[in-house]
Amino acid sequence: MKDIADRKYILLVLLLSMVTTTNCSDILEPRVYGDLTPETFFKSESDFRNAVVALYNPFSTDWGTVDAGANTWYASLYNADPKTYLMRSMITTDEMFSPWVPDFTDFNFGPATMEGFIASTYAKIRYVARATDVIDKIETSDADVPESIKAIYIAEAKALRAWTMYIIYDFYGPVNVKLDPETLSDTEITPRLSDEDYIAAMIKDLEEAIPDLRDQYNNDPSNWGRISKGTARMVLLKIYMHKKQWDMAEQTARDIIAMNYSLMDYYPDVFNVDRNNEIIYAVPANESSPNFYTQEIIPTNFVRSGSFTRSPGWYGFWIPWDFYDNFESGDERLDTILDSYQNSRGNTVNRNSGLQGAIPLKYTEGVSEGGPGHSNDQVVFRYAEVLLSLAEAINEQRGPADAYQYVNQVRERSGLSPWGGLSEDQFRDSILVERGRELYAEGVRRQDLIRHGKFIEYAQARGANAQAHQTLFPIPLSVIIQGEGIIEQNPGY
Repeated sequence: MKDIADRKYILLVLLLSMVTTTNCSDILEPRVYGDLTPETFFKSESDFRNAVVALYNPFSTDWGTVDAGANTWYASLYNADPKTYLMRSMITTDEMFSPWVPDFTDFNFGPATMEGFIASTYAKIRYVARATDVIDKIETSDADVPESIKAIYIAEAKALRAWTMYIIYDFYGPVNVKLDPETLSDTEITPRLSDEDYIAAMIKDLEEAIPDLRDQYNNDPSNWGRISKGTARMVLLKIYMHKKQWDMAEQTARDIIAMNYSLMDYYPDVFNVDRNNEIIYAVPANESSPNFYTQEIIPTNFVRSGSFTRSPGWYGFWIPWDFYDNFESGDERLDTILDSYQNSRGNTVNRNSGLQGAIPLKYTEGVSEGGPGHSNDQVVFRYAEVLLSLAEAINEQRGPADAYQYVNQVRERSGLSPWGGLSEDQFRDSILVERGRELYAEGVRRQDLIRHGKFIEYAQARGANAQAHQTLFPIPLSVIIQGEGIIEQNPGY
């Protein structure tokens, strides 16, 4: 979507017209709207569009953007830097290692020591308040815009608010988001929401949004990157899986299946064929908002591997060999992982000659030369995850008999034999492994390990100083200080 690709420019123009005198370091004061009022804005569909586009600002593959409302730079959620939501969902697990952030990989993080990294995600709480204001302003606008058009933008803003809330919840648990437009100007510190109320708010937003959203944008390049009905249902599925509400997860997965998404025939094509029918949502990337993933994972003396050639990268992430060895022989998903390469001296480098881990090369189209950034959309939600989630939800309720058909679609696509004859416990253990193989490097591993009760166990097994309470990150120290005793820290920190 051209509007989404230009989100940073629109955000800057929009927020500069909305800035008030707010302490830029005060994360608990997300209110930034000042001169922007119904009398000066929200008078046309273009105004609605610009306001909603600004809410997409955190959802970028670029390094980050300046939050003009706070005069502060924040990392983007889906950039391939170790401080981001995407990468921290990997490097705290068994699927990906980074030598750059030992405090994360060794689980030595706390409220103060990792303040800058943690705030990059927590600070997106500001966008929840902004979404609340945008929703209210559109709902109460007297603009001469058809109600059906207003409904689309309201739905989009509600879905973005819920998705932003879920990302924060995934890392920190429930926080003190502002969901009532009447409270946006209040300076009083409020406590964190209860888990029940926070979950209910996200679900309400998504359920209200879904009827008014378009099904998908895969065949609409000019709008690619907008929240669709499929995207909103994926966030809803994430919430139900997170809370182990298996019946609701099953129903939501079936609703997505009914939308006619499909698996690509060849696994690598999922990540290299634009807007293919397996992708439910991908963060758009282009020259002005590049994707740096490939640059981050390529070794510093890389020349080629097979037919793939590439200028040297930064080698900030790799797949540990123990995780790589979980793949079965003949698995076509291995076609997206390099286990050796030729270096600048013409030598072959592999696990026996210095390659510290396998190279997770999912994105190859258009990344052979140049860089460091490229125009590969970052896949976030796709149909294979829906099938695997449905299989897991069925098994947790009724055992595996009816679940095989869904997981076997994923396995057979990769040239593997179908499953059968597993007990409920065996299926549960196997689906965790299968999700790791299918969804590696897509930012879901941390959620999966926590849901299966393996996150801390696996971290301790690889020598990390992991403790039970570290299934959540700590609330940043600055928030606790600003919270004046009202904002409670997560237990254990």
